[in-house]
Amino acid sequence: MNGKKRDSERIKRVMDLLQEVWESNPDMRFFQLIDSIQHEYSSRNNEFGKRVGFERDSKNYEEPISYIDLFYLEGTNFEEFNILMN
Repeated sequence: MNGKKRDSERIKRVMDLLQEVWESNPDMRFFQLIDSIQHEYSSRNNEFGKRVGFERDSKNYEEPISYIDLFYLEGTNFEEFNILMN
């Protein structure tokens, strides 16, 4: 590692933000909410995390797929994004 410690409160802040968003959308299922947030973040940030590819179906035909992968998104970026959404 580079010796730089991460802010130990970052997870709590992000979870608090998720809870705020969830409370404003109480009818959404949790993972439906997460998926919606990922797509909204990506669309507002130059398609950050968007992955495009193909899957083969049972007849070996290629079907296009796309999904959002925010694995490398820093919590601070999500915090800034959430503040802008409110």
